[in-house]
Amino acid sequence: MMIRPPTAGTSEDLDGHLMFSRFNESTHTFLSTHIANADGSEEHELALPGPEGGGRWSHDGAHIAVMTVVEDGRVGTAIIAPDGTVERVLDLPDPTLNLPCVVWSPDDSRLACEGFDPSDPSRTGIYTVSATDGGDLQRLTTSGEGMHDLPGDFSPDGTSFVFQRSTDEEDGPLMLVDVAGGDPVVLLPQAGGGRFAPDGLSILTGSGGSILVVDLDGEIVEEFNEVGAFLFGPVWSPDGDLIAFSRSISSPHADIFISRPDGSERVQITDTPDNEIVVEWGR
Repeated sequence: MMIRPPTAGTSEDLDGHLMFSRFNESTHTFLSTHIANADGSEEHELALPGPEGGGRWSHDGAHIAVMTVVEDGRVGTAIIAPDGTVERVLDLPDPTLNLPCVVWSPDDSRLACEGFDPSDPSRTGIYTVSATDGGDLQRLTTSGEGMHDLPGDFSPDGTSFVFQRSTDEEDGPLMLVDVAGGDPVVLLPQAGGGRFAPDGLSILTGSGGSILVVDLDGEIVEEFNEVGAFLFGPVWSPDGDLIAFSRSISSPHADIFISRPDGSERVQITDTPDNEIVVEWGR
């Protein structure tokens, strides 16, 4: 479905908090990360213990997992409070593996990580660890030569995991794998990251500037885009009634919007000259 910018948006109260980053495309660096109410009010900067933006809320809304750089120079994971206080830095349970872990399991007991080892590319893939201390390392996927598997999301029942396989930051296959083991299956041949709906019946993603909702067989059940705009990075609201995403009409500039999953009742949340990306919606 192709849509034009609406003149009115959702009339209901917007619950929860948004977290998003401002990114300089020319230098390919994150400038800052911010938290705001879901309606965009009370925005404030969140201090991060690492150079990258992004991160994910825990499902209970009490913690945020972000990447950090540990003492030996490898990339690891810090758990911070919503005020930026570093609660703990997870141990790296392997002597050479880098493990930025930001995707929480449904019960917040584990984290999924993008694992990579410059000394051994065969180790590239997705791993999971204990969210308490970084222990109990378990491998979930093997990326294959020249590829990277980018963690997406656990299904609400914790049995499946959606991820993107890519050569770099370009769209690649959106894939689904059983957490208990087995070969992943391709849901879409070209897509960004995926997020399970809170009911577990569909997955939200972006592809080529469009926002899509697909079922667990990869069939498109909702799709919308906009002439002259590039829509990307969609995430669900905690209750699954709404989505948030970035909208760019003059790259490298994007603002954050909220809408229904079909693109209707859209509301603009940020309106700045900055490039606002990697939006997350927590409780």
